[in-house]
Amino acid sequence: MMFLQNISKFISNYRYEQATIESITTVKAAFLDYFGVTYRGINEDAPKIACNTIEEIFHGNLNLNLNASIIGTKLKSDVLHAALINGISAHVLELDDGHRGAQIHLGSVIFSTALAISESHDLTGKEFLESVMVGYEVGILLGKLVNPEHRNKGFHTTGTIGTFIAGAVASKLLKLDENQTLNALGLCGTQAAGLLESDHGGSMGKSLHVGKAVYNGIISAYLARNGFTGSPTIFEGDEGFLKAMVIDDEDYNHEDFSFENALKNVGKVHVRDIYFKKYPFCRHLHSSIDTALKLKASIGEEYDHIQNVAIKTYGVASEHNNFNPKNIEELRQSLPYAVAISLVVGEVSVDEINLLIEYGLLDNYSTVDKVNSIKNIVNSMIIVKDDKLDELYPDKRPSNVIIKLDESFRNGVFQNITFLPKGDFENPFQLRELIDKFKALNPQYDINNLTVIDSLEEYNMKYVVRKLNE
Repeated sequence: MMFLQNISKFISNYRYEQATIESITTVKAAFLDYFGVTYRGINEDAPKIACNTIEEIFHGNLNLNLNASIIGTKLKSDVLHAALINGISAHVLELDDGHRGAQIHLGSVIFSTALAISESHDLTGKEFLESVMVGYEVGILLGKLVNPEHRNKGFHTTGTIGTFIAGAVASKLLKLDENQTLNALGLCGTQAAGLLESDHGGSMGKSLHVGKAVYNGIISAYLARNGFTGSPTIFEGDEGFLKAMVIDDEDYNHEDFSFENALKNVGKVHVRDIYFKKYPFCRHLHSSIDTALKLKASIGEEYDHIQNVAIKTYGVASEHNNFNPKNIEELRQSLPYAVAISLVVGEVSVDEINLLIEYGLLDNYSTVDKVNSIKNIVNSMIIVKDDKLDELYPDKRPSNVIIKLDESFRNGVFQNITFLPKGDFENPFQLRELIDKFKALNPQYDINNLTVIDSLEEYNMKYVVRKLNE
């Protein structure tokens, strides 16, 4: 049997009743986290530009029989465009959940897809959760199967595998049978896209990857429902996803990509392994931020006495070595600035970073002392790929930060190491901390509205979205 056919069988047969209480609790926490991040994210430039562009192209002439909410606004659009914009909003702040082994952001794709379809089709909370479980399972399975080779070739897994995830979620919600689901996934595979150059080149393209993955997954499922066919071997075929985007011909060995082993794990509740993000920076920087904040606790406000800083970390993290970010997107990928901000400010939040930018963080010149202290630390910093720490990746994401103080502090040296950043399964957030994150992002929001998530199964999704989006 073909690989995607097995996946399709899992998707069409999966039932809410198969989920453990633990995984349902995790998914509800992920939904709460997604909503808070997306509700705030709509205020950023990228989703605003996307909104205006869609209005410009379609000029309000669409027949909106199936409409869905744009989170954080009173606006509604058609299913496709509401999902596209919510996907961009969910990823733009770099605060959405993900999975270490699969090297992918999941919630921003899954919930943007599930919300648009379940609201517009007036589905139940149970159907919504069922599709979300499917999305996490399929996403983690496929992400782990293709990485690290896929990422090393320059692909952004959230955009590429994300398209399959959105197709899986949409297929479940539209109640496609096994064959229709297979066609939907076949169409997803030929639209799967996303290049890391968009991420590390500091552009809005990174958040567009999520929006387009959602858009392409949804349109694939609707097309398949109406009889449009996709290639059933789009994943493992001779000219399919694996051959084109994961492995080189000469290295291609079916044993290296054991579909049988992967399929044994489908539906085995990997959702509890997802991580939640505390800081609006690329996940690869979080261990260094955590370590720098521990050091900040030791040196307090004496950061101007830091003579130099060394960051020893794993290879992928060390490549985030932009010492001169020019815009907010580049800043969110800059390890030197992430650590320097942590050492000086001691708080790494969206509001704090927006304030620093206002004070000239990204400019050549600033009159604000804190900004100049951050720049001075960046200028005295080195980043080293540490082979021993690199061997621990991807099971761990270690970072060792060493700061040397000047003569007035007897050239003292402080160092600390973090192996797994805050928010990973082994170093988890408590629900209270996720709610604190929500409140910090959306201080005006009535937090009592969130109680609807606790008993999601009892409501229809039109009501849930209306309640949450008040």
